[in-house]
Amino acid sequence: MSYPNYPNQPYPPQPPQPNPSNTLSIVGIVLGCVAFLFCPPLFGIAGIVCGVIANSKGERLAKTAIGVSAAGLIVGVILGIVAFQGMYGV
Repeated sequence: MSYPNYPNQPYPPQPPQPNPSNTLSIVGIVLGCVAFLFCPPLFGIAGIVCGVIANSKGERLAKTAIGVSAAGLIVGVILGIVAFQGMYGV
């Protein structure tokens, strides 16, 4: 018994597998949490950058890191403005 000859077709490219490590995502989440109270522009932007890099590597918690860091940046700046106005009555 013979089999018909099928042309050899390459397999389609596989999507990147999610990275089981969430190190950069966790660092981004921590930086976003720190940004709520301490130097929001520095820690918030650093957390967003870590989250974006983690997203490009396929880490599972990357979108959470981006969200927490963006929230930490925005809320931290607003809290800083409110505290500054309360201290100096501007």
